[in-house]
Amino acid sequence: MPNFRFETVAGGRSSMIEEDFASIDLASPKAVELAKAAASSFPPGADHSDSHVKVYDDAGYLIATVNFSDVLGDDPLDEKTDPPNEEPGVLRSG
Repeated sequence: MPNFRFETVAGGRSSMIEEDFASIDLASPKAVELAKAAASSFPPGADHSDSHVKVYDDAGYLIATVNFSDVLGDDPLDEKTDPPNEEPGVLRSG
């Protein structure tokens, strides 16, 4: 099973986890879940415009970016259901 790396940047802090998923179609919802979980720790009205989750494949290619603003409205309870922004696999990390 392919391994995906999820890098979360929220409130000036970054974290990384790795998980195995059968495809990006299954990894993308995990990125949305991570964004929602990280945003829940923000105080009400906090700016989350610079916060995001990036998803990389086994080879280190960036395959998706989920901006917190894409999954959360002005009110954290008013969640959007748009899929994450798929990016071409042309960027390579580290």
